[in-house]
Amino acid sequence: MKARKLFLNTFTFIFSTAIFAQTGFENWDGAWDNVNVTQINKENPYTIAIPFESENALLQKSIEASAYYQSLNGTWKFNWAKDPDSKPANFYENNFNVSGWDDITVPSVWQIYGVRNGKSWDVPVYTNYDYPFTYNSSTYSVMANRPSDWTYNYTRKNPVGSYRRDFIIPNTWNGRDIFVRFNGAGEGYYVWVNGQKVGYSEDSYTPGEFKITDYVTAGTNVIAVQVYRFTSGSFLEDQDFWRYSGICRDVFVWSAPKTQIRDYFFRTDLDDQYVNAMVSLDVEITGNSLSNASLNAKIMKGGIVIAQSTISAPVIGKNTFTVPVNNPDKWSAEIPNLYDLVITLNNNGTTSDIRGGKVGFREVGIGSKGELLINGKRMVFHGVNRHDHSEINGRTISKEEMEMDVKTMKRLNINAVRTSHYPNNPYFYDLCDKYGLYVLAEANVECHGNMGLSSVEAFRKPMVERNQNNVMRYRNHPSIFIWSYGNESGNGNNFQYVENAIKALDNTRLTHYEGNSQWSDVSSTMYGGYNDIMKIGEDRLTQSNPRPHIQCENSHAMGNAMGNVREMFDLYEKYPSLTGEFIWDWKDQGIQMPVPGKQDETYWAYGGDFGDKPNNENFVINGLVFPDCSLSAKSYNTKKIYQPVVFSMQNDGKTFNLTSKLSFKNTSDLDIYYSILEDGKILKTQKINTTLNPGESQTVTIDESALMTEPAAEYFIRFNVYQKNATWWANAGYEVASEQIELKNATKPVYVIPTSGVLSVQNNGNT
Repeated sequence: MKARKLFLNTFTFIFSTAIFAQTGFENWDGAWDNVNVTQINKENPYTIAIPFESENALLQKSIEASAYYQSLNGTWKFNWAKDPDSKPANFYENNFNVSGWDDITVPSVWQIYGVRNGKSWDVPVYTNYDYPFTYNSSTYSVMANRPSDWTYNYTRKNPVGSYRRDFIIPNTWNGRDIFVRFNGAGEGYYVWVNGQKVGYSEDSYTPGEFKITDYVTAGTNVIAVQVYRFTSGSFLEDQDFWRYSGICRDVFVWSAPKTQIRDYFFRTDLDDQYVNAMVSLDVEITGNSLSNASLNAKIMKGGIVIAQSTISAPVIGKNTFTVPVNNPDKWSAEIPNLYDLVITLNNNGTTSDIRGGKVGFREVGIGSKGELLINGKRMVFHGVNRHDHSEINGRTISKEEMEMDVKTMKRLNINAVRTSHYPNNPYFYDLCDKYGLYVLAEANVECHGNMGLSSVEAFRKPMVERNQNNVMRYRNHPSIFIWSYGNESGNGNNFQYVENAIKALDNTRLTHYEGNSQWSDVSSTMYGGYNDIMKIGEDRLTQSNPRPHIQCENSHAMGNAMGNVREMFDLYEKYPSLTGEFIWDWKDQGIQMPVPGKQDETYWAYGGDFGDKPNNENFVINGLVFPDCSLSAKSYNTKKIYQPVVFSMQNDGKTFNLTSKLSFKNTSDLDIYYSILEDGKILKTQKINTTLNPGESQTVTIDESALMTEPAAEYFIRFNVYQKNATWWANAGYEVASEQIELKNATKPVYVIPTSGVLSVQNNGNT
């Protein structure tokens, strides 16, 4: 029987306010300190894709190489003010002189930039869950009095960063709509273009976008941005991380035709055998008019069209394709098969817009015993929690650093990532799609410092909105199997509204929340003890249609930790409803700093090292890998427990079990060897010529007793599994798995200590 389907035809909506409701310019002044205002004149969220100039460009180029993309990264003029009253007035006017301002690199966080460039700005602050600001408990103003020894005390209660730069719109964009997108900035920011108010945004780690068509002119334009350190949005950004601010991710302008493909949503429904698929594709067109128009959608692989369909008379609004696809290659983390989706709008007899990107055929479901299923296979996630963190630039992380994260995860047999506790950089999801990592995609919601806010109606709208932003931006990524409401934000019924809002936008994925999962599709715990997790597994054996259970955080990797991870995975593998865990966390969040007075020596700074208060000291140093992605003992422990092939010996001492823990892929890309060791020295190595199918166990007989001739020696058999061929993350010959099993113990007479005589020393010439 096929898994319980997630597709729903009808919904009961508790969320009654308009989705993506906007606030007008009348709330401009003071929006940053008003919990009822989360955005002004901001575009509704939609998929990340932008137009390309041709189908070939879409297939071959990155988003940055589109003819309709222009980066605003680089050097901006910057002014730091200690509080809102000290910020520069009218700095957004074109004739305002900023020549005396500092330069700053965008993207960056100004705390790290300031520390590295000798500025007397505010410094990085690390707290686990204490808000680094105080507030009025009635109005939620973030400008309450602070303790005098805090970093953000009365002398710098709420710093404001003001940014400016010039840009020129290409002539080839004439007659098109123009937008500016901030992939990450905050914790709240205003935008002006050529002295005119454009908009305001919160939700620091989800792309924010504004239409600037009516504000730009031919020639040089001026964009001005003002970022507030603390806003009403800060209540929901109380994650366990360094507290930063600024334009921390890419910012760019892009253009589209007046009548355009505004959004699309690609989803697949696999048949009962998980072989053939039915594609549903919603395409939203916006604009004023369509004439002699058509809308075409193609699914391609390697330049070959495997399915396509055309709507001969598309409409302004939603257009839906339903396309059967015969036996497509499925996407999984083990075999991340991707296809190219190309959507073309023809209007007035010409091609006016081309959008699309990578898509995958993948289905999420729940089995009758509570199994979490992907493409019909039960999942046990070998997961990890990940922050965006650079030892050099803090929250501003380069593509190369993200690639190193993914490469290292793949080397350590990690197959799943939780984006803790906010959407990660958009490029990271592309990497997960391409190289194969399951993603638990978390919204930018955590009010750990006051978890009662999840029961406060004033915070319902921003909690819902942040989840909608997360879903709308990233729902075309096949790597995402589940949406998470947020983290450690209490048990309030605001999350019931969040659940309904998510399902209204995407009913093809599961939902998750640890704090109170009564409304979500799965239940969840953090750091559940062995007996507690075993009880959950046992209880659900007798329940009808139980929910899957996820340990969204476990095995806290601080210091010399993680001693019982193997025992926990014995439980996850035994009980069908248990789905594995996500280790806390991926990387030590240390910041590389020079050792004072010692040239060319550095150390990794943690909470308090910048004089920051309040702080939680080295609690930010709890990763599997060091801040530079080098490996620790915990890395090797994780790789061992997460390895895809395991070995054991039967009682006869010569029959061995070889078991694959893979769900979709056989081991034909792996070489399996065994070696016989005498007191640690290799006597013999031989390849085992076998291929394990997904989940298969085989036995092999290896009798090497003839080699074990020394009674006083100990003998082991060692199994090693290597990659046959090079992959993006590792060279050919990289060791994927290993095991060492004792074959024979050493037998030696008990040493008798002499009762008389003298100690003699013999020199054999060795040192």
